[in-house]
Amino acid sequence: MSQDHRATGPNGARIPYTCENQAFTTNVGKGHAHGTLSPTRGSVFANPLISAGGYSLWLEHVLEKTTHQKFYWLMWYDPKGIPTIPLSGVFTKDDLRQMMSQLADFVP
Repeated sequence: MSQDHRATGPNGARIPYTCENQAFTTNVGKGHAHGTLSPTRGSVFANPLISAGGYSLWLEHVLEKTTHQKFYWLMWYDPKGIPTIPLSGVFTKDDLRQMMSQLADFVP
């Protein structure tokens, strides 16, 4: 059975358009709400990077749980705001710059 990897709010209820695992969590105290889909903050942008068939891809602010270091991740959500994968690929702004440079070379 799959596990719900959404972060929880102060009342213990799962928050839509967030993701949390053992080491990292969406930083809901920073950024934009997830468009008109949810008031939950944490998105770098006010709109998803991609929307397809109700699923959406977001660039999100992320915190490492023990050190509170700031990172980012790309997270896919289903139409109900539940993350589609429990894994995290966190990266820094410098990492993002490097990715953008490589992507710019790939997509002329």
